[in-house]
Amino acid sequence: MTTINLKYGYCIEIDPLNYTLRQKFKGQTREGQEKDSVRTCGYFGNIRSAIAEYLNLIQLEVMRDEVISMQQYVYAVKKSNALALQGIAEELRRFPVK
Repeated sequence: MTTINLKYGYCIEIDPLNYTLRQKFKGQTREGQEKDSVRTCGYFGNIRSAIAEYLNLIQLEVMRDEVISMQQYVYAVKKSNALALQGIAEELRRFPVK
């Protein structure tokens, strides 16, 4: 399996059947102890769909509990997409084109 690490703890795991978008985060046990956790955000038939969902989740995270104008919303979407795509570009630079 191939794993592509993205920003904000997200990654895309690639296997022969699908592309799985996951998020790693710090959770807590019932006793209140910190533990590493993984949330599956979805299964996709192609990487384009997985990245589209990743961008959507980043946008929602950035604007959680905000009351903003449409202009501010558009700016926030552009900014969050640019940051998220920067992480993808950084990861792709690690692999030389053959």
